[in-house]
Order: sequence, then structure tokens, then C-alpha cells
Amino acid sequence: MASSAGIYSRPEKLNDAQTVLYEIDMLQYAYDRLASPPPTWTQPDQWVYLEDFLLHYRNLIQFFGKLNNLDNADLSITRPEAIWDSQLPPKSELDVMTDEGLWKKYDTWKNPEAISKYLHHCTTHRTTAKEWKVKVMYDELRPLIEKFECLLPQYKPVAEFPHARSVAVSTLEGNSTTSTRTFDSLLNN
Repeated sequence: MASSAGIYSRPEKLNDAQTVLYEIDMLQYAYDRLASPPPTWTQPDQWVYLEDFLLHYRNLIQFFGKLNNLDNADLSITRPEAIWDSQLPPKSELDVMTDEGLWKKYDTWKNPEAISKYLHHCTTHRTTAKEWKVKVMYDELRPLIEKFECLLPQYKPVAEFPHARSVAVSTLEGNSTTSTRTFDSLLNN
């Protein structure tokens, strides 16, 4: 949300599941823009959405595939208790979402073309030209995203805003619930 002072904020996330869903929504939004750019796009518009896509892609492949997380604050499919507060999905369902392959392919530090080397900070790696096969990358990650979303049915995309999710929020008293929509105003045209 913007203020008259030019201060912006991402939408609040009520829990860790919403953090991962936000990454998915932003990846999908950037992908949709790259797949169907408006006729008024400039080259900087393309670069903004490409960087956005790469940032959220990297975050998600680390979530699904970086098996040795150094920081206990890192969310990971291998530590599902942060995502599912109550009843964990069966281990067999979680195991099919654990995919170290995409992380190794696109982001290990040993990889000379790692996404992080292009986004992390100003390095000499950034002067090397790199073409990103966004559709291929998205198609490789999409099955994991779809499986993950199926295990969180309480967060359904809202039809009229495909990058927003309907969320049930409990009151402090716990006596009632209300349905709200959470989405970032920057996502709406």
C-alpha cells in the first residue's frame, strides 16, 4: 500500500504458509507478465519482471530443494511443522515435493550460472550475459507448486483476482471466523 510519502509495504502474512504462498503468487504474477507483455512495455519493464521472477523462483527452489538449511528461520518443505500448524500431511506427500534437482540446477553456489550470482549483490558474475528460459523454468517448478497448494486448501485463489487468496481469519476470542481477501494493491492494474 502506498502513502503520500511514497512508503510501500508488502501484504501482511498471518503465518509461514502465507509467506510461501506469497512467493508462489509473485512468481506466477511475474511469469504471467513475461509470458504476455503489454504492448507498452519498455526494456526496463522486462528487466523488472525478469528479476522479480528470478527472485521468487530462487526462493521457491530453495524452499523445495535446499536440504541443508543453515538458518532455523529458513522455511523448508523438509521442516513442514512451520507450514502446517495443526496436522501435518503424510510424509509420502511431503517427500514428493522435496526436489533438490532444481536447486542444484539453478542456484548452488558451485553453479557458474546460479541465479543468486545474478541477483545477490554487485559482482563480476553480473557482467556475463545470461538468457533465462523462463517458460522452461516455470514448467519445471509448477508441479511442486501445485502439489503444495493442494495441501493448503484453506487458501484458495480468488477468481476475480488470480494472484490473491481467500483466507479464513479467526477472531481473538476464537468464537467466529470471517472470510477476507489478502492481496497487494500493486498487483492490480
